[in-house]
Amino acid sequence: MNTGRQYDRRQLHSKRLAVLAFLLALAAAPLAALENFRTIDYPGATSTQVNGINDAGDTVGFYVDAAQKTHGFLLKQGKFTSLDFTGATATQGRAINNVGDIAGYYTYDDGLQHSFLYSGGKFTKIDVPGANYTGAIGLNDNGEVVGHTQFPGESMKGFLWKQGQYSTYTYPEPNTMGCGFGINANGDIVGHWRDTAGTIRGYVLRKGRFVSFEFPGAKGTMIDAGEISLSGDVVGPYTGADGVNYGFLYSRGTFTTIAVPGALATQARAINNSNDIAGFFKDSTNAFHGFVGRASRPAPGRLLTVDDDGADCPNSLRTIQEAVAQAPGGATILVCPGTYHHTVEITGHEKDGLKLIAVGNQNEVILQGDYTEHDGFHLKDVSSVLIRGFTVRDFGDQATTATVWGSGAQIFLENAHYNTIEFNQVIDGDMVGIRLQDAGHNLVRHNAVLIERSNLANCGMHIAGAGTVDNQFLQNLLVGNLMAGIMMSGAGPGNFIGDNTIVHNGRFGITNGATNGTTIAGNRISYNGGPWGVTPYPADVAGLGRGISVTASDGVVVFDNRVRGNSEVDIFWDNAGANKFDSNACDSSNPAGACGPSTQK
Repeated sequence: MNTGRQYDRRQLHSKRLAVLAFLLALAAAPLAALENFRTIDYPGATSTQVNGINDAGDTVGFYVDAAQKTHGFLLKQGKFTSLDFTGATATQGRAINNVGDIAGYYTYDDGLQHSFLYSGGKFTKIDVPGANYTGAIGLNDNGEVVGHTQFPGESMKGFLWKQGQYSTYTYPEPNTMGCGFGINANGDIVGHWRDTAGTIRGYVLRKGRFVSFEFPGAKGTMIDAGEISLSGDVVGPYTGADGVNYGFLYSRGTFTTIAVPGALATQARAINNSNDIAGFFKDSTNAFHGFVGRASRPAPGRLLTVDDDGADCPNSLRTIQEAVAQAPGGATILVCPGTYHHTVEITGHEKDGLKLIAVGNQNEVILQGDYTEHDGFHLKDVSSVLIRGFTVRDFGDQATTATVWGSGAQIFLENAHYNTIEFNQVIDGDMVGIRLQDAGHNLVRHNAVLIERSNLANCGMHIAGAGTVDNQFLQNLLVGNLMAGIMMSGAGPGNFIGDNTIVHNGRFGITNGATNGTTIAGNRISYNGGPWGVTPYPADVAGLGRGISVTASDGVVVFDNRVRGNSEVDIFWDNAGANKFDSNACDSSNPAGACGPSTQK
């Protein structure tokens, strides 16, 4: 490989597999309608195929004459011009840029494939030195040509040519083929690669990083000439599960099928910046015809992708909120590595069932606040939403002082039910990490909620409101929160807090105030040392931390918790209500008896 670029293979491989796992689980994509559709047939030809189109609508391709000889052609302003490289037995036009230059390839009697750039009425040979053959297929307005080539004893790989200078590259995973087929003015390259098992997938190479993808349900995806626009829209052919060849458009995170009505096969080969798609189809007599049509943007599908800069997941939406706005209920939104800003509002039952999933390693997908917006993720009047794998930090629109509490939540569920919040990292919120207000039957698990700054006031989790019932808080990590790890305050019954690790927080590990019917079981709650940093807590509780505190509550079960090393007391109970403390491992309680054997009032 000779591109001067370095790639982290393991990291890219894990990201690619994560994306593909979701893509492959989808049903077939919807069918696109081609507007302003017209066929293209070279006069007198037995077969015509269109491979390239520029923004002016000029097309290039090749045709087969009555003598079965192959010629390239240019169709410009309704006029055909035949293109033949001098002495060649066959010539094909593959791409045309907005300057009017044409790239393609040709063969001689020896059957070897060579390439050309046709500019200003003159042909320039393009042959990668030392290669068995060279196939030029993509061309941009900067005069850069991409295609495929092969050296003796090696697998096929891509090449990039500009002003006589060559470089070659291949897909970074083990492969038997890695070809380049299109390039836009930004330098984004598309192509396809074949893994060692024989599966062919498309890829986009942007800013030195490869991203592989497949059309959902396809037997194999192949990206071909001129197929990526400046906006990142991609077209190409694929083979469906029925064995038939179709075209596809991948636009704004959604796949759409392109099929000419009545055709035996359709191949989309090129797209320009006006969204005109060019290609060819096979009719019922097995003859090929070129076509051009304009595809309307596809309606939002059940899978959308988001990427803040397009480097990891090309042709994606740029903001999470834009994806939420477009997504129908039940859709999956994959958010690729990057830093995203502003509150994400998920509101109303038309968004029920949305799945927002961070694709990447920990700390690679960040929802970043700047302490001017109240919430990070805000779920309101919605059900069955999944938020998974994000780092959410620095939200809150009112700063904590010595006399005023902060205001805001990193993840806020308001009248939101049956949702799942899992595997997120929540950092430096002011004043709540994960907040539930009149939100029931939710699952909150495997989240890490922590504070790194002493000027913030924070509850790791704050659960309140009579409608906040039957939630489960499982296997979360709550560290360094200045007020409490988990605060139940005037919530409804039936909430379960189990198997969490709650250490080095402030006034409380878990506090259950004016909340009936809570079960607190199997948690590890240690070294909570009292309020720290700048908070409005009164001076008389400075340095006093409680592991579990139960006040003004009834029907609370505190069972099998390990509660030790808390600076004031491990378990505190105000003796109100009929609550049960059983089999807890702790060193101190007030009143005595909450540690060890069962104590019930």
